Amino acid sequence: MSEIIRPVAGAGLPEDPIIEPELPGPVKLRARLVVALSISQFGLAVPAVSMTLVSWPYTVGALEPANKAIFLSILTGLFAVVGIIVSPIAGVLSDRCTSRLGMRRPFLLVGGALGVVGMGIMGLAPNITVLILGALVYAAAAGIYTGGNAPLVPDQIPERHRGRVMGLIQVMLVLSGLVSSIVLPMYLGQQFIVFAIPGACFGVTALITVLMIKDRRLSRDEVDGRLSIIGVFAQFKVNPRAIPDYSWAWLGKAITTLGTVLTTVYGFYYITDYLHVTPEQLPGVISLTGILGLVCAVVGAALGSWISDRFRIRKKMVLYTSTMIAIGAVIAAFAPSVEVYLIALVIMGLGTGAYFPVDGAVMIDVLPGEGRETGKYMGLMTLADQTPRSLGPFLAAGILALGNLIPNGGYPAVFISGGIIAIIGALLIRKVKGSL
Repeated sequence: MSEIIRPVAGAGLPEDPIIEPELPGPVKLRARLVVALSISQFGLAVPAVSMTLVSWPYTVGALEPANKAIFLSILTGLFAVVGIIVSPIAGVLSDRCTSRLGMRRPFLLVGGALGVVGMGIMGLAPNITVLILGALVYAAAAGIYTGGNAPLVPDQIPERHRGRVMGLIQVMLVLSGLVSSIVLPMYLGQQFIVFAIPGACFGVTALITVLMIKDRRLSRDEVDGRLSIIGVFAQFKVNPRAIPDYSWAWLGKAITTLGTVLTTVYGFYYITDYLHVTPEQLPGVISLTGILGLVCAVVGAALGSWISDRFRIRKKMVLYTSTMIAIGAVIAAFAPSVEVYLIALVIMGLGTGAYFPVDGAVMIDVLPGEGRETGKYMGLMTLADQTPRSLGPFLAAGILALGNLIPNGGYPAVFISGGIIAIIGALLIRKVKGSL
């Protein structure tokens, strides 16, 4: 067992060390917790996926048809920026939360309630400004919720089960696509409904999760005084050289996620503007792409996480799955028809479905802090996901503009760039020594 040594004043010596044992890790997998984590992830994913695939592209296109690509990039970018700020702070505060409800539950409750408000604002937005305002409110809500939700896996899931549990969580992310790709297209043109359905799902599942989980509780004696605002931000002074495994894993995740953003951000407009799907065909095509994405990502998550745990090859799986993402992106870039584009989506779906749970297990394997700063480092891990989601849309807009200057550029250039970037990020996993 590793130890944390803290110097204190002692008799006869300037400093005597107090040896404080590492917090014990979880040793038993509880089915009730796994169900709660699955429900929680489903509720969080439904709004995220629905906004990305349907609600935002359609609503932005309706409110600002002449500049839809630019405003969609601004909306998604600002949304991710708020997540970058809020999620890590919520994680740090959850590490020090002494509420009777537990360390993580208060953040789930507040985030769930505020999320319903944000979705309501977007549903009633009469213009693009109010739509962006509602998106920022929901971004803050999702960040608060994540601050309590993300630490639950390292808090309570034993190491040997993490790959499969992360795979199951990824499956919930994919199942959320059912709402986005099958239910929501039925309500295209009804702005309030396409936001109200995901918002209600988020609020209800947040409440169910709070009632189901058995949260860790922290006594006031275990907290070293109150944190000031400056003190909260001081918690994020991290020396990458002191935690090299985590730092390399973080950087690789950020770069690969940026690649996946570029392969998805303009999917809605790609099939309408580049593949020329008509408005009459659009609901059916969206549903078909959603179902294919659902099946492929479920298969990818289940198979990839099982292989990584069974054969102890998490790092290799990161490389393999990123290669699949790149291959699918190149095929999509040169797709002459919807049918070929669907083949590309299958390949990317399998790769993405397997990549995120396996890479998430690698990140948890190398978490610093001896179990005492789980919320902090899981919050920083969220930055590796949200930072590229904030920068990606702006980068995509730039690539799109430059691509339009060359023959066969535009959207294909965005896809190809995404595939190349995904491979570059995955190669950094070789620097990580503390995972399988």
